[in-house]
Amino acid sequence: MLTLVAFVVVFGTIVLFHELGHFAVAKLAGIQVYEFAIGFGPALGSFTKGETKYSLRAFPLGGFVRMAGMDEGTDAVNDVEEENPRSFQNKGLGWRLSTIAAGPLMNFVLAIVLFVIYFMLIAVPPTITLVELQSPGQAGGLLPGDRFVSINGEEVATTEQIIEKIKASPNQEMTVVVRRERQLVTIEVVPEERDGVGVIGVAIDSKPQYPFLVSLRAGITQTWNITSQLVGDLARMITGKQKAEISGPIGIVQIVGQTARQGLPQLLILAIILNINLGLLNLLPVPVLDGGWLVILLVEAVRGKPLAPEARGIAQFIGLALLVLLMIFATFKDLSNLNLFS
Repeated sequence: MLTLVAFVVVFGTIVLFHELGHFAVAKLAGIQVYEFAIGFGPALGSFTKGETKYSLRAFPLGGFVRMAGMDEGTDAVNDVEEENPRSFQNKGLGWRLSTIAAGPLMNFVLAIVLFVIYFMLIAVPPTITLVELQSPGQAGGLLPGDRFVSINGEEVATTEQIIEKIKASPNQEMTVVVRRERQLVTIEVVPEERDGVGVIGVAIDSKPQYPFLVSLRAGITQTWNITSQLVGDLARMITGKQKAEISGPIGIVQIVGQTARQGLPQLLILAIILNINLGLLNLLPVPVLDGGWLVILLVEAVRGKPLAPEARGIAQFIGLALLVLLMIFATFKDLSNLNLFS
């Protein structure tokens, strides 16, 4: 149940902000919006306000904004005349490009917002992030994720306090209390002497709360750094210099569930990474994705006339086929990781 709730909240929020970007700019441009939907499949509920229907659908794996002149109407009421000034196709190139690009852009904006929340509101106590093999820490039973509570009966609140106590106790048994998930665990560990000081062979990380402006700058910087790293990874995957690592819906659900059990800070970081991934994915120049629409609009601007409906339809069919194949491959890989085919 925790996995399901976490997945719906995380992925639903990501999709909501993405579609909200398209929706807000379309409304600002004066484009007629027929429907704003979160999810696919049968509608679980809906209401109509003004000219727009707002709906929540059964499968929270996406969403859509149905606009006049961009998608064919499903009935005569939604059909739009070619000269209709509120048609997507009759808006200037700048408005059309902005409407399409606003979806991925909102994912990057949400990533920054989540980073600001993380830096401002969440304080991470000293936590073990790595345990060296054959180290005193491993011998004592320390694990990644353990949070320091006290050493030799004295509470410790900062990484500096912990390091100072360990350095001052080479070859002396120490009683360390850590919080592991929801339990307090007492561990006996003997720091070994290296260069005259005690070490236990663990990496420790912590984070205080920061003011708004510091958090905002850090959020923008970290979002840029992660985006740059993902773009580089994608380029290396395409050129064969790096092994392709992808996950389908099953894998993403598993990751979200596992992360949710580690706590809110880890879930926030995962939501940030998923937001940036979705933003970049949608900017790929594949028809049916936002990036494909941007390419089509630019090609039409260079040609001075729109593509023939048949040509656009073929391009979108090819793009959809590629996405379906990729989804099948990712799902098969997810199932393989579950050892269902062994």
